[in-house]
Amino acid sequence: MAKSRKIQVTLEDPEYELLARIASREHRKLASIVRESIHRYSILPESERTKRKALEELFSLPPASIPENYKEWKLQYHDLKKGKKKNPA
Repeated sequence: MAKSRKIQVTLEDPEYELLARIASREHRKLASIVRESIHRYSILPESERTKRKALEELFSLPPASIPENYKEWKLQYHDLKKGKKKNPA
């Protein structure tokens, strides 16, 4: 489980009362409502931005050529993954 940290948030009375009513209606703790709000409105959008940026970078790469001999390419690929250098022909 990830390490938790405590923060302090100051709310104005109307904000607090509204959150308290929501928590009471949903039979949840106020802190749970606040954590969910942070997750939904800050954490998730940031995660989506990161994913979108990665996809944009991936799709901006030039097209790769299709290997003429798939079996030979696969062997070379596995050798590269293992750290072996390609043998000069």
